[in-house]
Amino acid sequence: MGNTRMPTPVRKKNKNGSDKSATWWLRKKVPERYRRIAGRGELWRSLETTDKREAAVLCAKLSAEMEKDWEHRLRAATKAAGKSAPPPMALANRELSGLQRLAHEQIRDAYEHRDPPARYRWGAGLGLRSEQQDDEERENDEAELDAFLASNGFERATAADRARLLPMFLEARREGRKDLHRMTKGDYGKSDPFKDNAAAPTPGLDLPAAFEFYCETAGIKGGARGPTATRWRPKIAAFCEFMKQNDLARITTDDAYRWVDHLIAQGQARKTVRDVWIASLKAVANYLVERGRLDVNPFAKVRVRGVKSTGKSNKKSFSKEQARTILEASLVEPSHLTSAETRACRRWVPWICAYTGARVTEITSLLPSDVRQDPETGIWCFYLRPEVTKGDYERIVPIHSHLLDEQKILDFVDERRRAGLPLFYVPISDDEQDIARQCQKKAQRLADWVTGSLGITGMMPNHAWRHLFKSVSRHVQMHAEVERFITGHGGSDDPMIIDKVSMRYGDAWVATLKVAIEMYPKFEIAGLKLPPAPRKRTRRTPAQIAADRQAKEASGRRRPAPVAGVVVR
Repeated sequence: MGNTRMPTPVRKKNKNGSDKSATWWLRKKVPERYRRIAGRGELWRSLETTDKREAAVLCAKLSAEMEKDWEHRLRAATKAAGKSAPPPMALANRELSGLQRLAHEQIRDAYEHRDPPARYRWGAGLGLRSEQQDDEERENDEAELDAFLASNGFERATAADRARLLPMFLEARREGRKDLHRMTKGDYGKSDPFKDNAAAPTPGLDLPAAFEFYCETAGIKGGARGPTATRWRPKIAAFCEFMKQNDLARITTDDAYRWVDHLIAQGQARKTVRDVWIASLKAVANYLVERGRLDVNPFAKVRVRGVKSTGKSNKKSFSKEQARTILEASLVEPSHLTSAETRACRRWVPWICAYTGARVTEITSLLPSDVRQDPETGIWCFYLRPEVTKGDYERIVPIHSHLLDEQKILDFVDERRRAGLPLFYVPISDDEQDIARQCQKKAQRLADWVTGSLGITGMMPNHAWRHLFKSVSRHVQMHAEVERFITGHGGSDDPMIIDKVSMRYGDAWVATLKVAIEMYPKFEIAGLKLPPAPRKRTRRTPAQIAADRQAKEASGRRRPAPVAGVVVR
């Protein structure tokens, strides 16, 4: 927000200095941080009154409303850009004192290597001004203060601190102009009227802004609008709120532990505190250390003690019986009320995950164009696009012959291609984040079906296919490097690990991957040899039918139509 000092109404003047009319106006300089929103540096608004007392009241009210509107629009624009608007910066008395000293030094030293302009020879701006002159020049003074704060990294100073700093800034400016006046007379000795002030402060390292910088430049999945940024952004904001300031350079390890203790006292699980709340802060600070913007990461040595096991089984993958149960259920014809996309998910996604070891959202994101033949060998493959893989690179996985020859998966792909639709969802918009959420929702509903309808629990129901693929690949002695090419596991980040180094050499030949895929044993499911069985459903009573119809009408559930202009290949 801008300065809290009450603005003064003015009248527009003719060239000869006379009033153009008796109507009072608000003349307002737009603070630097709002000029992109307002579109100009100064605004005039008629107060539509000739009474000065009434004009003074209207002037203050209109000025406050304008600044409130600018702030609201700024935050809305920032949010629309995928960022959170940083909160105002509170300044201590020591920092205000240092800023006064800094303002004097910058004005005094601005012409150290060149002659000051002629206006300083005549002593412009050296004397004290009258109260009327202060009122007339207030908007200009505020704009100059805004520019000074912005150029030194303090543009988010609070309205109250700006009001406290303005008279100090004007005094510093006056003393600096006196130095320039002496320079025009040949006196180059530097005065230091603020030698007892605090040292000039260094601009703070804004944590929310640093987080956005990390999201945009560190290469995290999805950037500033991806799932990691979306999950971490409110954690960063909550920490700033807890600290009542957001200067990362002022954060200590003791502050970090106070935050840990606070979260645990609020009922957060210790594992979540370690793996989400502290991990987000640690990652951002570590990146800034790498980039030379921060000397020490205050979160680097923070440890959350007492993280206990969930008490659940160590089991990560499906057993063979559980895998068969899911694959058999995928062949059962669902209710006619089930959407075509949900039926496709249940029918094909478990099988594709079983034979590829891919992450489930890598599969629910598939387009018909992602299923094609390798140009060199003619082998049919899934081409997992860089934007949907965890490693941000294209991964090619040959299709198992059981899917191709016996289950005729290409017929399903052709059907969706002719419909102009992705394999497992109907796009509601062409926005990448909306599509990612749709794919994630399809994956979650598939998991709910496995745990709820089929009663298979004790592991992550979608990721368990990935673990099962790894287990089976070891059992059939699939080459470890080839298996990692298929699943997208690149090994350790430690360059000293030989496996990681070896993964950087050579290419993943599709023919080699195909041999490895065919090493994976076929799931023998009796249901594949039978015609599709109808889904058995318990007949509902008339009362249940009426209640279901009423609930459906209340929720307004409709199947989304494809978005016009979105072309899916």
